[in-house]
Amino acid sequence: MDVDDAESDVLRQLEETREWSDEVLTEISRIGEGASGTVHAVRDTRTGIVLARKTVTTREAPMKQLLRELNIATTARHPNIVKSYGAYISPSSSEVKVVMEFCEGRSLEAVGKRIRQGGARVGEKVIGRFADGILEGLAYLHSQKIIHRDIKPSNILISRRGIVKLCDFGVSGELVNSEAMTFTGSSLYMAPERIHGQKYNIRSDVWSTGLSLLEFAMNRFPIPVNDQAPIELMVSITRNEPPQLEDEPGLTWSDAMKDFIRLSLTVSPMDRPSPEELLSHPWITQVRQREVNMAAWISQVWGW
Repeated sequence: MDVDDAESDVLRQLEETREWSDEVLTEISRIGEGASGTVHAVRDTRTGIVLARKTVTTREAPMKQLLRELNIATTARHPNIVKSYGAYISPSSSEVKVVMEFCEGRSLEAVGKRIRQGGARVGEKVIGRFADGILEGLAYLHSQKIIHRDIKPSNILISRRGIVKLCDFGVSGELVNSEAMTFTGSSLYMAPERIHGQKYNIRSDVWSTGLSLLEFAMNRFPIPVNDQAPIELMVSITRNEPPQLEDEPGLTWSDAMKDFIRLSLTVSPMDRPSPEELLSHPWITQVRQREVNMAAWISQVWGW
């Protein structure tokens, strides 16, 4: 039995167990913090496997939202969706702790920051792999009648093996007649129709994907923030032409990639492609034909 098979067997055991507690998990380090909780790397003392544990204070996260996240995370079965192995309530603090798959490569946000600190830029082939993984994850959620509603760099993870995965379903919701109305998620990455309070569907996640990928390519947020108040920034997003991918001195992007970003950031949701449609875009087709060792790339990013 090779290492991958052995690890797969352990992960299957994790999926089957429901006996989680503070006693069987040893905290290693803090790896992130979001609106709904803090995430730590922990080790399962029974197996030695490193996992991620999200601690949610129930008074900070509505129980309905928490139950929704747990339901989606524990039932999702797709390579591009972070696995959840269960949850428990800490007797000492009444906090809910969710045990999840640990993605050593961290988030797109963390990776982008690391690349900027090194004075480097990310290549088109790597961005293409991220785009492919995000779209596959969104297409799966769509097949389950789910909108993510909070696609942004911090919710796009990458494993040690270079697999791109979506996480944090705290604001995800089921589509009602393929549309939704609530105003949740991160405003900077929201599609214009959501900022306007209009009905929206899975195509709103496509806008957020395009903006996240464009930020990764440009090494900065694509829309000038300056000192604008949040509401002013949101107004500028809806009134101005959407940002586009442009060549820079010494850096040329393919026409196919530029077209992909342009389509993703189509203002009208009626004209914006769905995740499934974008998976057939010529750029994604080209990406899949090129060999990219994402495991070696993320290893180089973090100096493993």
